[in-house]
Amino acid sequence: MSAKTDVMAIRLIGEEVVRLLSLSDADLDEQALTGLILIADLARWRELAYGQVLLPTSFKSCAVQ
Repeated sequence: MSAKTDVMAIRLIGEEVVRLLSLSDADLDEQALTGLILIADLARWRELAYGQVLLPTSFKSCAVQ
């Protein structure tokens, strides 16, 4: 795995968030779902590329409460 690829995914997610936030309300309503799907796919790039979730051990034990 490459840390550079992780950084690129984070930058692309940020760019998409900025793009969505810069839209008018009408355009945001129209493009929100597509933008969120892109963000989710970028956040899951490892799973999509390698077919598995590869998280550091410290993250596996974390639970959202």
